[in-house]
Amino acid sequence: MQSTTPLAELCRRWCAAAPVSVTPVGTPGFSGSQVFAVELPDISGRFVLKSFHAAASVEHARFVHRLVMHLRAEGLTQVPEVMPAVDGDTIVTDSSGVLWELVRFMPGEAIPCPTPPQAAAAAAALARLHLAAARLPGQPVRTGLSPGVGRRIEQACQLRAISWQSRRAALPQATTRSPLAGIAARFDAAISIFASCGGDAFIERLADMRPAECLQQVVLRDVWCDHILFADRRSDRVTGILDLHAAGIDTPVTDLARLLGSWHAPARNQQRSLCDRWPEAMTAYDVERPLSSVDVGLISFFHATAVVFGLDNWFRWILDEQRTFADPQRVLARIDSLLQELPDALVTP
Repeated sequence: MQSTTPLAELCRRWCAAAPVSVTPVGTPGFSGSQVFAVELPDISGRFVLKSFHAAASVEHARFVHRLVMHLRAEGLTQVPEVMPAVDGDTIVTDSSGVLWELVRFMPGEAIPCPTPPQAAAAAAALARLHLAAARLPGQPVRTGLSPGVGRRIEQACQLRAISWQSRRAALPQATTRSPLAGIAARFDAAISIFASCGGDAFIERLADMRPAECLQQVVLRDVWCDHILFADRRSDRVTGILDLHAAGIDTPVTDLARLLGSWHAPARNQQRSLCDRWPEAMTAYDVERPLSSVDVGLISFFHATAVVFGLDNWFRWILDEQRTFADPQRVLARIDSLLQELPDALVTP
């Protein structure tokens, strides 16, 4: 993580006066973006300084900010306001080429296990965001094949060609005695579950799938429990919808599936399908933005494939590509959560 001294200098691109207070907020996310709390001497309020992913282009960053400003103009005040720099731009590039934004701090609390009213409120807020995003100038709603579905079919074809068993066998024996041993053990567990729960049949069905066309528009593509804030732990008032950096074109259903799948379901609903775990959320979304039968089927599809290919990605990133992440325990917790979902995901029609 960067020293706060050069970041304080960076903040003066938004506020020339000194001093500027910059405090790290947790550890970088899985994408590698860095987040800092900022206080500026001549602008009231609290702010968040956040980097875009290292691979993000200036064009994409400008698209994201155009979307943010459009959503706020449409009345979605839960989306954080982006602050213009002294030169009027909202994107600032540091000396190493990393893109940064400064947004107003959004108060609230993320709820990983929401109550039914909280889940309904979050789903309704997401539906309203989708309706507003569909009106973004220059980005009309259209019909076509979902890019997200296409990527999953392609990944299924890759997994059919080179199985987990083959990749595991190719790993060096030393992996089981290295710091990666915990990941390797989880890879073994995933391979065992895959074999006992019909994983090969799941991959065959997916690789041979001929998807139907669906509505496509601007969506968030990375909305999950940490990105939805409530006024407090007991409130069902949504106060924040955070981090639009991954926004792009796909079916809105991909957002709904990702959000529902990120929550810990009530104990009575844990063994049910994703849609049945959150009936209040499904109803609330449908009231604001009606769901078709194709949409409902895609929710189960997106969740099941997110589990399987989420694991596939983690094992490849860490064991094959030797990537490292700032918070290893958080990575392990994410993999463990996906492993718990894997048996049910593999039997999804």
